[in-house]
Amino acid sequence: MAELIVKFRYERGTADTGRLDLYDASVALGGIARATSIVTHAYLNGEVRTHGDAAHGADFYINTPKRGSFIYEAVIFSAGAISSGIFYDFVKYAFNEAVGKTSQNEAHSRALLKRIEPTIAELPAALESPLSDVHRPIRKEPVILLNVTRPRGELLASFDSRTALYLLPQTIPAPHQIFGNVTKYNNLTGWGRFFDRLENKTISFNVSLKSSEDQKEMITWSQHENNLGREGLLYFQADAVVSANGEIKRYIVKNVSRHPI
Repeated sequence: MAELIVKFRYERGTADTGRLDLYDASVALGGIARATSIVTHAYLNGEVRTHGDAAHGADFYINTPKRGSFIYEAVIFSAGAISSGIFYDFVKYAFNEAVGKTSQNEAHSRALLKRIEPTIAELPAALESPLSDVHRPIRKEPVILLNVTRPRGELLASFDSRTALYLLPQTIPAPHQIFGNVTKYNNLTGWGRFFDRLENKTISFNVSLKSSEDQKEMITWSQHENNLGREGLLYFQADAVVSANGEIKRYIVKNVSRHPI
């Protein structure tokens, strides 16, 4: 049985005394449990489950907090064979994507891309709530820093007061007309990525699985055209999920058209 460990090290402020506020620490531990379970299930099964206790194929434990700062060690036991290198790269990708720290030009190995593709765009959204709980001690004491690492200390993600704000999104009407082309789309989940011409960047989107077949076919058509190097222009009518600083995180699509809406 494979054993993997992910360390959550709270540093600075009260954490450097080896203590955290009891309630904040309990909320953070619940977030660690949910986030670790969600990302592990996504890695093993290629699907996103938002209930943290529903991971299939792995068992989870927590080691006793260590002194010297405040460290939780999440221990994951998997019944099947698992490549630790790819798993940790997947955790790194997922946690950083959820807090807006990934670069759109960042290159990934084929093995990692194979794990990312089935849950693209959906996994970061599912991690928002548990990672927000993980940030609870930081919201109480903004000087605190949280480093998520592999067992020997290799950094996977770093969280602070800025990432805490990023994880407090709100949903508003889209601030401008949305047009561009679909770059990725999973017709089983309704999640994908869309290159927004006005924002000049790729933004995640979700379209209801109950949408009409015509709308789904337009999304698939746009992706196909994009893969062929053609325009594949679409217009979205959507709400925007934005971070506290106004950055668009994703679109919740209500209508799709090949013409201005």
